[in-house]
Amino acid sequence: MSADVLRPAEAELRFGDWGPAYLQRSDDAAFGTVVLRPGDAFDNHLHEKHTESFVVVEGKAEIWLDRTTRVVVSAGEVLRAEPGEEHFVRNPFDETFRAVFVKTPWVDGDKVDRPWTPDASPEAPEN
Repeated sequence: MSADVLRPAEAELRFGDWGPAYLQRSDDAAFGTVVLRPGDAFDNHLHEKHTESFVVVEGKAEIWLDRTTRVVVSAGEVLRAEPGEEHFVRNPFDETFRAVFVKTPWVDGDKVDRPWTPDASPEAPEN
């Protein structure tokens, strides 16, 4: 039995002080963290094989699913993107967003970029 302790605060984020970082990867799951400062966004993409779940630990962010549904997630909430479901994550708010993500099952190279940016209009629907 493994007793690995994962520490998101110690992760090396992809873009220095923001972005995603993997904490652990195995065949059944990958765990990581993502940090978005106010104004940061992570490009629209999908995963063909794995589900990606976000567990929000601090702040809030908007996540667009399949270019049509805007969901605002806050600390203590969980959101899941199914295989094949596009998702775009950005932080238009005044505080830093931090979440833990889980990809199940872990499939290396399973990210497909789908360039798209939602309208920045404040009238966009909030679900």
